[in-house]
Amino acid sequence: MRNDDSILKELQNSLASIDGSLCVLDTTLSVDKQMEYFRYMEKIRESDLNLTAEEQVAILQSDDTSLKEKKILMAAMAISGDVKAYRALENYGEEVQDKELKEWASLSLAQAKITLEFEFSGEKKIFISTGLGGKGTKLRYYAFFKSNRLKVFSDYQRDLIEKEFLYSINKSQGIVEEIKIEDNYFNILFLLDFQADVKYSLARAIEECNQYGDFINDHFIITNVKVFDKEDIRRELQRNG
Repeated sequence: MRNDDSILKELQNSLASIDGSLCVLDTTLSVDKQMEYFRYMEKIRESDLNLTAEEQVAILQSDDTSLKEKKILMAAMAISGDVKAYRALENYGEEVQDKELKEWASLSLAQAKITLEFEFSGEKKIFISTGLGGKGTKLRYYAFFKSNRLKVFSDYQRDLIEKEFLYSINKSQGIVEEIKIEDNYFNILFLLDFQADVKYSLARAIEECNQYGDFINDHFIITNVKVFDKEDIRRELQRNG
């Protein structure tokens, strides 16, 4: 089976040894975008903008403020520990139409929430972000499967796929958000606790399905980085095994 299994296990082991509460970013954003945000965060921590919350809001809402300046400002507001800054980010994220700024506001708001929770409780918060995000202590995963010999699924097989994968993921206290079954492949978007055995949950469902005709290829892909696009799917269907 080809997947991110070793990376996922390494992540699970690392998180299990951390002293503090885990907070999963629930927004689905590209890893590149998130890395850009965290680079800005490092620069902000090394500087001192020395602005009040009111001044920050005024600059953020000004048409004369450049995209880069707004990004820097939102990152600064996120770690200020100021409730007014948090509310301003919340309102700005709801109002702004530009996609890039909306994504940036979402990241900043998540960081601001963690900063405030630490300020109020003194409890250490660990911010987890992946390309597909998550909810609570659950990470979001995308899994891709194909039929054996790329044969078209029958109606019965399609029903069995939906039934068994829903059951297996739910049994692991997961949440299936979407199942898409095409002619000879299917994919699932689901949430599962970061400590759960993702590979086992899916392999168990394949095993149950294949008792009725061995129709699902047991080589599948799990990732928490992205949802496959048409080119990704085409490439995977052309692979042997």
